[in-house]
Amino acid sequence: MATLKDYVKYYKDLSFQESPFNDIDSLIFSQIVYADYDKIIPKDKGKYILFSDAARLFLKKYNYEKKKTPKFIHQVFDLIDSLKEAKRYANIKMYYYTKTVDEEKQFCAFTLRFQGMVYVAFEGTDTSIIGWKEDFLLTSTFPVPAQRFAIQYLNESIGLFDNFVIVGGHSKGGNLAMTASMLASTRIRMKIKQVYNFDGPGFREKQFNSLAFRRMENKLKMFVPNDSTVGMLLLHTKKYQVVKSNTVGLWQHDPFSWELFGGVFILGKLSARSVSLEKSNVEFISSLEEDERNKIIEIIFDIFAKLGITDTSQMKISKINQAISLVKEISSINSELRKKIVTFFKIILKGI
Repeated sequence: MATLKDYVKYYKDLSFQESPFNDIDSLIFSQIVYADYDKIIPKDKGKYILFSDAARLFLKKYNYEKKKTPKFIHQVFDLIDSLKEAKRYANIKMYYYTKTVDEEKQFCAFTLRFQGMVYVAFEGTDTSIIGWKEDFLLTSTFPVPAQRFAIQYLNESIGLFDNFVIVGGHSKGGNLAMTASMLASTRIRMKIKQVYNFDGPGFREKQFNSLAFRRMENKLKMFVPNDSTVGMLLLHTKKYQVVKSNTVGLWQHDPFSWELFGGVFILGKLSARSVSLEKSNVEFISSLEEDERNKIIEIIFDIFAKLGITDTSQMKISKINQAISLVKEISSINSELRKKIVTFFKIILKGI
């Protein structure tokens, strides 16, 4: 079955007049934002670079570093390479590039302008454990620093005459897209026509039941793979669409494995594992006080560090069982908290 690479092959020379913007184009934008465009895309809102020029400059500057990056980013490099001369995307204007990475946040976004539309893309997390930790921190705090940055960025990126706005992202980027759209100023919010969340985590109960979420839910398009893990975190719209993937488990978080036909996704059914994971996540997180959530997250990721787990590809059953054994040996935590941490690890086992 066809995937993102096939879509690019057959659609890259069709203009948006010949084949209108669709969900797959949105997925492409949510992927190319993972690349580092420092000193390529202008940070100034008043300046821009065409995508064709940005792609060539990026490949010239960064291709030699490809081997140093995670496998997931390799595919982003290849995607940009396949698009560098694509008629469909060549004249898209790219501007207002922002990237910040520090101890408390990882945030990146850019804005695209084409065919009378504006697309704001937020970067998500890759397969790193640090990125995964950021997703779990969404269970205990709102807004986290990256969410605050996303709200501010969206408010600042949209001009007075931009009346057709689309916001999107993959993984944490999908959560940022919805958060920013929910809490943007009224003037900006009214301009938003669509919000895309590609397998990104949801929200805590307070935010999920808020007016801010409800008034944007009808504009939200959420897609998850049939064996979703990250997309099952927290509370989310029940209107999500399930996409077939050609791989298994955590690797289905990679959109390059999602199956499609032309400009539409091939839809499937959520796996029993994901249904169970979704239910377990919600029930377990709801049972915890906020300070417990923070403590559990810190202990769990400290244990991952001790086990040398730096990437989700290392999340094997044997490693999680080792982690459970380590929890039982920590004398500084009480028995009740220890039980909850073990429960958390057992939920993670469902995701492997």
